[in-house]
Amino acid sequence: MLSLPAGLTAHIPALDRLPRRKARVLAVVLALLVAALAAWCLTATPPPIKVAKKGGYTDVRLYHDMAAQVAKGQNYYAAAATLHRAHHYPLKPFITMRQPTEVVFAARFGWQAVQYFCMAALFIGTFLWVLATEYKLHLIERLALLGALGAGGSQVTQPNILALQEYPAGQCICIALALWIGWPRKWWLPMIPIALGLFIRELTLPFALLALAFAVFEKQWRAVAGWVALLAVWGAFMAWHATQVNAQALPSDIASSGWHGLQGFSGFLKAVIFTSTLQPLPLGVALLTASLPLLGWLSLQGREGRFCILLVFGYALMIALFSRADTFYWGAIMLPWYFIGYVLLPRAVWRLWTYWNTPDEAPEQVEAA
Repeated sequence: MLSLPAGLTAHIPALDRLPRRKARVLAVVLALLVAALAAWCLTATPPPIKVAKKGGYTDVRLYHDMAAQVAKGQNYYAAAATLHRAHHYPLKPFITMRQPTEVVFAARFGWQAVQYFCMAALFIGTFLWVLATEYKLHLIERLALLGALGAGGSQVTQPNILALQEYPAGQCICIALALWIGWPRKWWLPMIPIALGLFIRELTLPFALLALAFAVFEKQWRAVAGWVALLAVWGAFMAWHATQVNAQALPSDIASSGWHGLQGFSGFLKAVIFTSTLQPLPLGVALLTASLPLLGWLSLQGREGRFCILLVFGYALMIALFSRADTFYWGAIMLPWYFIGYVLLPRAVWRLWTYWNTPDEAPEQVEAA
């Protein structure tokens, strides 16, 4: 079960069993690291992201143009290849062309239907998070979830940018994570939104792989079989997708520059900033604000807590290592659920403060917040 009150100290090995002096040294080190992070955020000038020039051709426009061509009756892959080629987008390897799910859906039902889907997913995800944390968070914290998820998912009010598949896929992850936390015995529940997310954007894959790893480690063989089956179906779909893209590719088509941006921590923070409501803030303040949820997520413990921490930091590492300056929109895969870390941050801080002020002779009597 998710156990939030124990806070950050639960993730420092045997901290409650350490002598008070050593425990306080570790607490001081953590405080200094947080202070160093704050200082870096407020003084650093990381390289800027790469966006299209004003009036230039963007990824959002590309997907809208694809949907318009498909709505006229053209095959998705033929339309996508033509537009990629016309606007100097790569067609090699096959993964440079998006999966057809969202574009075909938009072509059939309109982009407003995509917005309605994202709005409904945000509502469902918020409802499930509030329900899943009953008896695990205080009422005020559960109410704060409404604000955090609302802020993290506010892009649903801008239907134009929802053409970036990371936004609806991120909503699917938000729902799946709530189901993982609230109903841990029903292992198949998170598979439903994750299956949808995989067919929208392959960046949903880390969740499925992490869930599979947990099932293997815990020897839950039915769950292992379920996740393997889902990944096999999705893998077959991606193999078919590859054949369709390769059938359209020409020897003269552009190849991708690769996914080894190595932007580091600032690349992850910028990805969060420029896909969320943090964008209008001054860069230094935005960097600091975007980093704070990481500390909040560290306040989780137990099986579900370990899963959440690995997922959050795994995505942060993926974006830091592999995203390029012009793929900052990867950050949307973490929205709105990353913002839940803001709700958890006061618990982490309070736990550290409480532990610090516990009498030396009874460290084990730290009362849960």
